[in-house]
Amino acid sequence: MGVVIPESISLRRGQVIGIVTIVDCKFSQVASGWGMPEQYHWKLENPREITPIPYIGRLGIFEVPDDLVMEVAA
Repeated sequence: MGVVIPESISLRRGQVIGIVTIVDCKFSQVASGWGMPEQYHWKLENPREITPIPYIGRLGIFEVPDDLVMEVAA
């Protein structure tokens, strides 16, 4: 697919490194791009890399408190 994946040792952990806008979500019977069959596929727009913010995440999609991202997302 033309995507270079860095070695896991160099991946950032415990940080928010970007922001996207979720614009749609659809269940798909078939695979599509990166999406697997029989799964929900998120349509994302406006990806933005931000200055990394230390933050411990969780599984799935979650919101980060606004005050943590307001300054770097402007």
